[in-house]
Amino acid sequence: MLICLLFLILKRRKLEKGSNYFIFGLGILTFIEIYCTLQKFINITYNSSILYVIGINLIVFLLFFLYFQSILISEKLKRVNLLLIVLFLLNYIGSAIFVENFFTRFPFFSYFVEVVLLTGSIFLVMSQTFNSDKILGLGHYFPFWVCISLLVTYLGVLPLLVISYTATNLMNLNIFFVLLFLVNVAGYTILFFGILKAKKEI
Repeated sequence: MLICLLFLILKRRKLEKGSNYFIFGLGILTFIEIYCTLQKFINITYNSSILYVIGINLIVFLLFFLYFQSILISEKLKRVNLLLIVLFLLNYIGSAIFVENFFTRFPFFSYFVEVVLLTGSIFLVMSQTFNSDKILGLGHYFPFWVCISLLVTYLGVLPLLVISYTATNLMNLNIFFVLLFLVNVAGYTILFFGILKAKKEI
């Protein structure tokens, strides 16, 4: 994750417009992950939920939505994505108001809705990409790699969270974290590959 962030910063001039949204999002995500990992080593009872709920579930996801909004060209697609952003914010605010212990316990249902909405935003970008001349240089189009990376990471994590949330006794905690780690490695490997291949004009 940190390596991806460093390479993103170094290659930011070669990326598509709006990439700063994604860089800021990944930067916040990286900081939170490193900070929470260090806190867990210092204090094993440390509750990182509030940082994840505010930092990742709200700020990072919103930056991802804004990144996709910035690279959409069609006004129709922009309006649809704007609707997804509004739904995302309404879901977050509604959950914060009505879900008990929203900031102290991971809000699974709210997160599930967020991932579904983000997937919708990714679909809009992919649809635009495959219906434009960018498909001719797909390997060098950075937003394509971002979409694939986020799909692998967040859709890959979702089934693990479902199992851990609904049937905790069926999954050993160590196995859960190993699978979670592998999914993240796959997602960030794809992103790293995309950063290396990215070109601003294709």
